[in-house]
Amino acid sequence: MEISFPDWKPEKWVDFPQNPLIEPPNGYVIGDPYIILPGEYDNYWHLFASGKGIIYRFISEDGIRWRIEKIIESFGDWVGFVYLHKENGKWYIFYAKADKNSSMVICGRESEDLENWSDENVILKPELEWEMEGKRIQVRNPCLIKTGNIYRLYYSAGTIWLDDCGYEEPKYISFAESENIFGPYRKYGEPIIKPDGNVFYRNFGAGALKVFILEGKFIGLNNGLYRDENGRSRSAISLMVSEDGIKWIDFPFNPIISPKDGWKKALVYQLDMVDYNGRKIIYYNARDGWREGKERIGACELLPSGGDV
Repeated sequence: MEISFPDWKPEKWVDFPQNPLIEPPNGYVIGDPYIILPGEYDNYWHLFASGKGIIYRFISEDGIRWRIEKIIESFGDWVGFVYLHKENGKWYIFYAKADKNSSMVICGRESEDLENWSDENVILKPELEWEMEGKRIQVRNPCLIKTGNIYRLYYSAGTIWLDDCGYEEPKYISFAESENIFGPYRKYGEPIIKPDGNVFYRNFGAGALKVFILEGKFIGLNNGLYRDENGRSRSAISLMVSEDGIKWIDFPFNPIISPKDGWKKALVYQLDMVDYNGRKIIYYNARDGWREGKERIGACELLPSGGDV
């Protein structure tokens, strides 16, 4: 059966005129947003994000004007790449953290109030050969979905080095599954998304993947890494579709959110997508330069459309 794609062409995603919405509190980087909508916790918008190894929680009355609500310091040093999951009245937070060997591992905690968190559970470590590729060994960018009684944790692993930026980015994407939210998790064992020289917006690295289940289909938003025609490092957000969440097909008009002069001149990175009163909104972070660039968070909204194409 042929998979249909949502009518999410690039021109249908329109940036908020107020962009960028959030400046980095540390002066350098704020990214990897995760949104809690009004009614899910209280009557406010909440946004978790990270920068320079610190997790921040922002609050807003309208999803546009944000202020820092809390800095989470109890998780230790060099944490980030946050993902939250709510189930049976509890919140579960997943994040990446540098271990004693300076590798990145994925950890998890639980809370009933987003204030008091359980002890740390180490969920995934880099172990497989391809997970340990690159200058810095890491698993990161957790994204958890539940299908039936199975928890599936998508993650990035392995690294590529961006010479013009001076840091690493993920090379591969895979997943692991468990019957219990904190594991043990069984790794799929091989990448499901990898660099592809035939796909210009993913010709260098896989980046990260956020997965959503919409109308029975797996929808993936992927910020692949690529080198442009001038050899500069780039990242853009593309749409993918899957029947099983394992074999992915690229949207024919990718990418849907690309670098553009201004606050997102160089690279467009990680994201979260929400549906608020029928409005689909993507919050994402972007970088305005390479080695000396600054990363901020902004948002775009899907214009009303007429269904699938």
